[in-house]
Amino acid sequence: MNIKSLLLGSAAAMVAVSGASAADAIIAAEPEPVEYVRVCDAFGSGYFYIPGTETCLRISGNVRFRLGFEEEITSPPAAAADAKNSYDTATRARVQVSAKSDTEWGELHSYIRLQAENSSTAQSATFAMDQGYIEIAGLHVGYDDSAWAYSTNGGLTGYGAHGIFGGNYGFTKSNMIQYQFGGGNWFGAISLEDDGVMTTYTPDIIGRLGGVVGGVTIFALAAYDEQGTAGAGAGSEWSAKLGLNADIGANGNLRLQGFYASGATRFGANVTDGLTPSTTYTPEWSILGSYQHQFTPEVALYVAGQWFSDFYTSAGGGQTGLDGWRASGGISWDPVDNLNFGVAINYFDLDAPVNSGNGDWRVIAEMVRSF
Repeated sequence: MNIKSLLLGSAAAMVAVSGASAADAIIAAEPEPVEYVRVCDAFGSGYFYIPGTETCLRISGNVRFRLGFEEEITSPPAAAADAKNSYDTATRARVQVSAKSDTEWGELHSYIRLQAENSSTAQSATFAMDQGYIEIAGLHVGYDDSAWAYSTNGGLTGYGAHGIFGGNYGFTKSNMIQYQFGGGNWFGAISLEDDGVMTTYTPDIIGRLGGVVGGVTIFALAAYDEQGTAGAGAGSEWSAKLGLNADIGANGNLRLQGFYASGATRFGANVTDGLTPSTTYTPEWSILGSYQHQFTPEVALYVAGQWFSDFYTSAGGGQTGLDGWRASGGISWDPVDNLNFGVAINYFDLDAPVNSGNGDWRVIAEMVRSF
């Protein structure tokens, strides 16, 4: 073998090896393309498209810690156990999931709020679906705050006073079939709600109507409580509420609400005395008012008061002749985005100690981190 033959053989071997490598590179599997999460700006901030769909998802929530102190001035009845004159703590965590998409019928929305809470009286947190509903074309179906306190086309107008102590305004939750309507500066809703009474075909019925003029929202509600709260056979009751929410200048907000109830009902400015066993009182008449002023972008102060006249009780037997009142105030501070500190004080009093643990002070300090 001469040098020429050796060189030709080496070159052929190199071509074969390189050819094999080239063939290997051609048949090698390439990575699958990655579909990155896309921002969805059609429904506001925080939404993103679920990969492979046209549905937009938003995940939010908060964690809240509260430290409370309570001091009772007037002793309760000897037969009622009292857990006051002490401190207590509570931690609550919420996760909220909102899914929206455009359809031929308009916006399709589903909402889930999961909540866990631990208080001084529990060794482990309770976990539950706190809200879950579907909305489309004005239809609102699922488990939500009663229309007596809230309607998504009326916003915060149905809730009570500003601050940690929101007053007494008949807040309840229900499974419901609700239809919401409106146009321009007015809104309304009618809601059929499950009252938990399984002996009739009649639900609780709530109607709501309101409007916005400038910075003032005025609204009215009427509610039919098929069973009432005074026990089986007590008969139906009805309630009415008239409210106003008004901006005062650039930094103030005023809320006023008036209530009427024909008897013991969940749709009223109800008060629970907090004793064991507890008694719930529904006033025939009540007026609630509060004012909040935003002194700086970080700091707001608020005051509130409420008057109650001639309570009915959940035990039945008609009116008690008792009146009552409460007053509260507090401060809200947002030192950084998504973090709030609040402190509030509340005093509640009935005109006689016979049926309740009246005359008590309560202070709550809280810290809330939202995301």
